[in-house]
Amino acid sequence: MNLKYLLACSIVCASATVNAASAIDWGEIQPDVIYDYEQMVPVMGTFTSAASGSIRCYSSGSQIAPYLEPEHETPVNSENDYYGANGEKVRVYQVAEGQTLYFYNAMPLDGGTFRIVTGKESVELVEAYPAAGDHMMSLSANYSATISFSIPVKCTKCTLSVDDASVELTPTVSNSYITVNWFNTIRQWYREGKISEGDVMTLTITGIRDASDSSNRPNFGDGAGKLVLNYKMAGKPAELVWESGTPTSGVSDFLTYYLPGSNEGIVSLTFSENLDPKCHPTAEISYGDRDNIELGMYMEYPPVSVEGKTVSVNLQGVSRFPEEMIPGLAAQQFIELRITGIKSADGQYVLTGYAASPYSFGYAYNLKSVVYSVAADWVPAAGSQLNAGQEMEIWVLNGNRILFDSVDFSYVKDGANAVISIPYSDLKVESDTDSEDALLFYLTAPVIDADPDSEITVAFGGLKCADGLDHSSDIFVRYKSSSSGVDVVEAAAADAVFYDLTGRRVLAPSKGIYISNGKKVIVK
Repeated sequence: MNLKYLLACSIVCASATVNAASAIDWGEIQPDVIYDYEQMVPVMGTFTSAASGSIRCYSSGSQIAPYLEPEHETPVNSENDYYGANGEKVRVYQVAEGQTLYFYNAMPLDGGTFRIVTGKESVELVEAYPAAGDHMMSLSANYSATISFSIPVKCTKCTLSVDDASVELTPTVSNSYITVNWFNTIRQWYREGKISEGDVMTLTITGIRDASDSSNRPNFGDGAGKLVLNYKMAGKPAELVWESGTPTSGVSDFLTYYLPGSNEGIVSLTFSENLDPKCHPTAEISYGDRDNIELGMYMEYPPVSVEGKTVSVNLQGVSRFPEEMIPGLAAQQFIELRITGIKSADGQYVLTGYAASPYSFGYAYNLKSVVYSVAADWVPAAGSQLNAGQEMEIWVLNGNRILFDSVDFSYVKDGANAVISIPYSDLKVESDTDSEDALLFYLTAPVIDADPDSEITVAFGGLKCADGLDHSSDIFVRYKSSSSGVDVVEAAAADAVFYDLTGRRVLAPSKGIYISNGKKVIVK
């Protein structure tokens, strides 16, 4: 047997022996009298019921349990447990007239107070949420009504009515709470025009009674066991009618990067009513393992804009690779976006449709890492002489995944650096019929008055790629200036490895277009 177990048992037994002499015996327990008991000190007492019915036992510490016999062998099961207004644990037992219960706890872990309440206990209304009255009640903030009482209750029926419309709803009763889910009914009434701003809606609950004594019915001023709550209604809340960039709209992947100005990376929610341009909704991106306290969570708050009936979240221009967001954490499958605080022009929150999150829309995406291969081939060929007016062709693999402002010709003139830029709008752009992932850019070489024997470097100005990485070193070429007097030299390609545009290796390439060393080459 485990030595630690034996030692623990001997300590407990020794404690029980020491405390046995100082055990607390309350004798015959009197109703409504408060009795004290101490931690780890045995306590006992008897109670004989004067009448049949229920008794309530209040304990602020460990339970002092009732048994059927003095030997404390057969416990009595409670028919209801709940917490009282003062935080005491209340246990309800049914007893017969003249029945004796033997209360006992051999070693209370927590000391406290104990009392028994007999007879009928007042059923008090503690709170109704939302509160009834003349203030405007908005459905978007109140998907249900919850009414709490001082003791556990039952009820017979709940009725919701406005003008000529009325419906019976099934309440949820849990101990001292009655909850009425009215969301679907009220939303339908708004849609059908049965309810509008300023109308008074009435919630009537009948048959309210003590859960342990059906004859114990309260009177809140509307008759025995009846509660009537009147609500003045706000106008019809704005509803979501269209969305894009969300899993609900078919976009299940969240990319690690969205190119600024592209068609991706914008999440939009459009509602049935105009939004309040001053409501300032917030968006929150969260990523990580919530169980990994050491590494924590990645949190980000992307910009949000409101225009008319639409709120938009801009996810563009930020790199969100897993190793960047939380270094050291294994890549997680999901990343979440939550949009909160959207209000319509009348000041109400919009309807989210979710009682658990009435003020926010939440989406879980699959996080998808994107990295694109970018390569370029140039005509004229690299290293050749570039002449003014010469037609140029730039073939770019994944050209549809990049954005740039211009084609920049950098050179040296009179010993100083100079640049001539041809804007993107002046280029001719075509798809490569031989490769669906490539684009062809055509332009005419400008007049470049470079110093003799200098180089001209051609690159894309303001280059951005859809994976968020820097691919500027993949798209540039160097030429000899036309004033250098250097002849065009073609590099030997005898040892090069060629592939056709379908990816098959070609041992003896004939005239045509091939891929070699990751670039497009033309064999003449």
